[in-house]
Amino acid sequence: MEEHCCCDTSERKTIRSAENKRGITSRLNRILGQMNGIKRMVEEDRYCDDILVQLAAVDASVKSLSAVILRDHLHGCVVEHIKEGDTDVLDEIVDLFKRFS
Repeated sequence: MEEHCCCDTSERKTIRSAENKRGITSRLNRILGQMNGIKRMVEEDRYCDDILVQLAAVDASVKSLSAVILRDHLHGCVVEHIKEGDTDVLDEIVDLFKRFS
């Protein structure tokens, strides 16, 4: 997923390539599969430790996907906003980093 998103600054919309969408969707499907597996584990009364290990794996997957989307956002949308003279986007980025820390 090296191709970055492109921001439509006239409306808050991110335009992604088909390849980028496929990559993100694939990751999301994997995360959903992990979550469904955890749900089954709970229904089957699996040991807490086993469930927690799987939850940690989901957490890592979500964080990894978030990092990819954030990277694309910085290289695509944020750059576009700054090129157009919109520096308010920097406050948005600061808020995003607060959420990730």
